[in-house]
Formats: sequence, structure tokens, C-alpha cells
Amino acid sequence: MPSPTPPPVPFLCASIDVGTNSVKMTIANLADGQSVAVYGASAVTRIGEGMTSDRPFLREAPMRRSLEALEGFAATLSEMGVTRIAAVGTAALRDAQNRDDFLSRVKARCGFEITVIPGEEEARLSYLAVRRDPIWQNEPNLRVIDIGGGSTEIIEGVPHSEQIASRISVNLGAVKLTEAAFRSDPPNVSQLLEANQLAQAALAPVKTSHVGDQLIVGVGGTMTNLAAMELGTRDATDQIHNFRLSQDALEDRIAQMAGMTIAERALIPGLDGRRADIILAGAILLSHTLSHLEATSLSVSTRGLRWGIIYDRFLAHS
Repeated sequence: MPSPTPPPVPFLCASIDVGTNSVKMTIANLADGQSVAVYGASAVTRIGEGMTSDRPFLREAPMRRSLEALEGFAATLSEMGVTRIAAVGTAALRDAQNRDDFLSRVKARCGFEITVIPGEEEARLSYLAVRRDPIWQNEPNLRVIDIGGGSTEIIEGVPHSEQIASRISVNLGAVKLTEAAFRSDPPNVSQLLEANQLAQAALAPVKTSHVGDQLIVGVGGTMTNLAAMELGTRDATDQIHNFRLSQDALEDRIAQMAGMTIAERALIPGLDGRRADIILAGAILLSHTLSHLEATSLSVSTRGLRWGIIYDRFLAHS
């Protein structure tokens, strides 16, 4: 009898995303060139809390929260024996003039380095995460929307390619818009008007080609939480991935949340309560982005920037 074929040796790698609102980690097994999620973790640390254009500095409390979360990630990586690690920082770390202080503390306490990537690279990796996905890899024309805590990215790909045709970065995200407009709980009518005006003004200079037959895919926490709210549960990851979110459903959800307190929003089935304070701003940004693109819906992906990092840094070498 022939000897049984041994199982493939695990090829574990990890990607970490230090964003304005949260820090996230994905551990994947890339044995035999596949990409299988093994472990995921996230913590809302708001490292960009309180940062403004007039005061572009990280505050001590958000830095400590982020360091504690990253130390927890480092402990998990050590326990699982993961040594292939790629960590990136995005909008808040790009803007912070004192980011080197934070980066050196991470290196000393966690043992890995964070690379602060420019917006163009963040856009490329987010697009790659969608383009490499089996669901969309054969789509001729793709456009990706990524609403983060500090910025919003709109990425258009070259047809049938992993190359970027155009990338637009709007310096407004869910955290920034919340801090700029919502000063009461729940927000009053004038604050809601201000939030919509800020979103519209931020997108006004954006020049985009007509969507036409392009498929629009949304990545990031705003997208996945809005999809989970429509499904009424966060436990249906398979249903969230490739969920079709319509502009009409989005407008209904915005109208519902606008009259709710943060505590009331946190009880909406499907919503991660840690995002209850910024989900309204994220939804408003998404609504204006879709309107600007003259689109009536988008598909939601649960695999965003961290999967783009994995595909780019590790999969070709597995």
C-alpha cells in the first residue's frame, strides 16, 4: 500500500493594522498556497483620539491603550509560534508628528516593528485584498471603498488587473467626522446637518469616472457592521462577506440611528457596541460616497487591508 500523503506543514503568518479607531490582527495559514484564517483579534483603542490639524500629536492615553492591545497581540503570536509578522500604521500615524515615540515603544515592548504606509500603499493593499478574493478575482471592473477612522479611500482598478487605475483619499473618516460634528448625545438637527455638509464638502473635489458596469466593494469596520446590522447578527461572517448593501437600506438605517443615543445604538442587533459612537458618521460618509459615485448599492467584504498585507508580503513566498 502506498504511504498516506502527509498533511501540509502549516505556514503561519500575521498581519497587524494600527488604524485611527482600532488595532486589528489576522493570523492565516498559507500552506499549499491557500489562505485560511486561523485567528483574528481587534481592540478599539482610538489612537487618533483628539488629534486635529492644529495639534497633530498622539496623546498619551490613546498610545497606552494601543500599546496594551499590541502587547496582547504579541503574546498570542508567541504562544502560537508565529514569527512572520507584518504590521502597518495608517491615517493617524501618518499625521502624527510624534509617531516615532510610539513606534519605538512598540518595538521595545512587543518585539515587532510597525511600518507607517502612505495612503497610496494603503489603497493598493485594500484593493489587492478584494481583487485576490475568489468571489471577485474574475470581475472585470472593480472599485473599492474603504472608510477608516481618519480617512476615506476610493480606489479604482485597471480592468482584469491588480493594478490601480486611480486612488482618491479623502481626509475624513468615521472618527474625525464624529469628533467634528457630534457634540451631544443624541446629535441634534444642526449637528446632523453639519455632519452631512462636512461629508459633502470633503467629497466635492473628488473627480471620478462614471461607475457604469463597475462592481463596488466596501471594506472596513463601517461596512461589515452595517451589513451585520441588516442581518441582525455578527455571527454570520459567511453571510456578511459579499452581502449586498443598498443605498435605500443605508438611508433607513441612518434615519433610525440619528434619533438614538450611543447606548441605544449599542443594542442594535449586529452592531459591535464599541463602534456605537462612530457608526452614524461612518454611515453618513458611505451614503455620500455612494451618491457621489452615482451608485445605488455595494458588496461588503470582510477581508480588508490586513488580507492585502498577507497576500502581498507572504503568499508569494509560501
